Formats: sequence, C-alpha cells, structure tokens
Amino acid sequence: MKANPSVLLAGLVLWIATLAGAYQLGHLPPAQASANAPAATANLRLSSSTRAGTDGTSRDHTRAPDKQMTVKQVFAQLKATMRPGSMQNPMVMMRAMALLDKLRPEDLPEALAEAEAMKDPQGKMMVYMAVMGKWAEQDGAAAMKYAEEHAKDLGTTGAIMKMSVAAAWAESDPNAVWEWYKSNKDNDSGGMLGGNQMVLMSVFSSLMANDPDTAFKRLDELDPQARTMALAGMTQSALFDDTKRQALLSRIDAMPDGAERTQARQMLLSQWAMLAPDEATAWIGQQPAAEQKELRDSMGAVLMMTDPKKGAAFMLEGAAAEDKPKIYSSVMSTWARTSPDAASAWLAGQGNGPEMDQGRLALVNAISDKNPSGAMNHTLEITDANLRFTAANTVYQKWQAKDAAAANQALDKAGLTAEQVQQIRSSQQTTPRQ
Repeated sequence: MKANPSVLLAGLVLWIATLAGAYQLGHLPPAQASANAPAATANLRLSSSTRAGTDGTSRDHTRAPDKQMTVKQVFAQLKATMRPGSMQNPMVMMRAMALLDKLRPEDLPEALAEAEAMKDPQGKMMVYMAVMGKWAEQDGAAAMKYAEEHAKDLGTTGAIMKMSVAAAWAESDPNAVWEWYKSNKDNDSGGMLGGNQMVLMSVFSSLMANDPDTAFKRLDELDPQARTMALAGMTQSALFDDTKRQALLSRIDAMPDGAERTQARQMLLSQWAMLAPDEATAWIGQQPAAEQKELRDSMGAVLMMTDPKKGAAFMLEGAAAEDKPKIYSSVMSTWARTSPDAASAWLAGQGNGPEMDQGRLALVNAISDKNPSGAMNHTLEITDANLRFTAANTVYQKWQAKDAAAANQALDKAGLTAEQVQQIRSSQQTTPRQ
C-alpha cells in the first residue's frame, strides 16, 4: 500500500508531538502528568519558564532545592541516559527532557556547543529541540537566525530545530514569527524536510490553539503547498481536544475548495486514527456515504501500520465487490512484508473466491525473497491461470538463483501447464543475472 502524503505528514507531526509530550511529562508531578497527558503531547512548544513556578509549588515544600548542575554535568547524565537506540523508550525521553529542563538561559550557548558535538542523530535532534525552544522563548529572532545558519547542514534535524524555534516563538510573539516567515519563505526551499515552509506546522499549531480566526485568515494568504503544511499544524493542535477537533472539522467543511477540504479532513483523520482509532472510525461511520470511501482509504492506511487486522477489516467493511480485489492486494502488500505468517493466516480465512487472487499474488510477491518455498505453495491458491503463471514466474526467477534444484522441482508442482513451465524456464535462461 502506498501511503498518502498526508498520512506521512501526519505521522511526522505526531512523532514530533510525542517528543514534545515526553519533555513536558518528564518533569511534571505524577498526578499532574497523568491528568495532562493528552494536552501535553498536543503542544509542540518545548517550554519550561512558564512551568518553573508551578512545579515548585506543587511538590514537597520541605525538600531542599536541587543543586544547580553545570552544562557539562547535564550532558554527562544525558549521554548515560540516551544510549543508542534507547530513545524509542518514552521513559528514557522523559528522563532526558527533565535533565534538559535544568538548563538556564545563560547555559544555552554552551549547551548548543555540546549538542553540536553529539553523534547520535535522534538524541541530537531532541536536544536541539529543547535547547532551541528555550532560547526562542527569550529571543525568537536570534534563535531563528542561529537555526537558519545551521539547519542547511543538518538535514531533518535542521528542519526540526527550526520548527522548535518557530513553535516557542509563536507562543510569545505570533506576529513576529509570521512576519519572519513572509520575509524568508523563499530563502530556503529545500523540500518538506528542509524548507522554511516546514515551520508553518509549528506556527499554525500555535495559532489554531490560541486564535482560530487568525489561523484561517492567514491560511488564505498561503500558496497551495504552504497551505498543506499549515493545515498539518492546525489539525495537530486539535488532535487531543474533542471540542477543538469538532470546531476545526466545522471550519474545514466550510472550505470552498473540495480537494483541499478532503485533504484537510484526511490529514486530521490520519493523526486522530493513530491515537484514538475507535473514535475516528466511529466518526467516519457518521459521515455521508458518498464521502466515506476516501476517508476509509486514509484511515485504513494508518490502521495497517498500527493494527493490520483491524485495518484490513475496516477497509473491507461495506466495500463494493469490484473494490475488494484491490483492497486485498493493498492489505497483503503492507502486512505480509512485516508479519507474513499473520497476513497469510488472515488471508486464508477470507474464503476461496476469485476476488482473493490479487491478494494472493501480493502475498507471493511480498514473501518470495525470504520464503520462496512458501511463496510457491501460495501460487497454487490462485484461481486465475494467468495470475498463477505470473506469481510462479516471480518466485522461480528469484529462487532458481539460490537453489536451482529446489526451484525446478517446485515449479513442476505449481499447477501450470507444461508449456507455461517451459516458458518460465526459457525466460530464466535468457535473463541476464544481476
């Protein structure tokens, strides 16, 4: 299944929001962290100054204040905490963000130097987000200037660094960051993960959270590509708040451009589906029947990444007979590459009709490299003679190079005519090896 660009963008926004949420939850008291989990994750801004006083009053007043750590001490503990590969663990992210919260404004230049020397890309990205966000709270223009000077050499990390600055700056001075964008939007056009349009997600997330009317007014000032980035931020801001989400959907429904209206709804739905799939699927079921197909496609793409069995069932629910072969093919193309046994078992339970053939072919294609024997067995399940020939040919060409004897023996039992078997073998003999 080829993911919709809106789905990919939604995934990126969600990942960034998860880092931000880990930062905020990492140094809230346990009860407050539990209560604020959804709202914390929804906010991209990596801020500490506004929480410093409240954190102190909510904790044990009798406890002696923590001794101020030097930047060297903070980063020494960070290196011990953020072992390579450990950043997939939310608790590790929380501990790392709590350490970064100990940095004072005067520590930021030294902290940036330490960040520049880091080797682990994921850890480096997170540190840049926190440090640059803190700086932007104090001086957004200076922080953005630094980010611009360094982003071009940092790839994705550079883009995330600029987004972090924009998010914090937009909270304190949304007009200033908007004027910066208008003046600099054409200075860096390095694509979705490099250009200045990337910061629009942060800017419009903040705008939508604080001033929806201005967010939609400024949306009308953007060109189509920039509007996509802005919409991603707007949908992200409403992701964890049902009232805001419903308000945003109402505004989206009023958009005059049908294509953009569909894109915005799909983007919101894709993010919503990652976090609350049952709510998202229920909402789709309440929409007009004529609008559900495209929404189901977006929802299905997300569910196939998070819960393939549920995603497959959702995509098939209410599907027209003529659409089912394509759906089976999409499901198998995605699922069988990550969990071939589970995908195969699910497909076997769907019946034996000819509408399954495209799914069986996709299953064969997905597993033929790693399991040619199993793939050849699945060709026997394909009812269409031409598709069975195509599937057997695919498996044989890959298998023969590894084990010619086994491949030839299996080909003879693949349910093909003698002429088809000879054709496949002849094709192999004339095909140059890579």
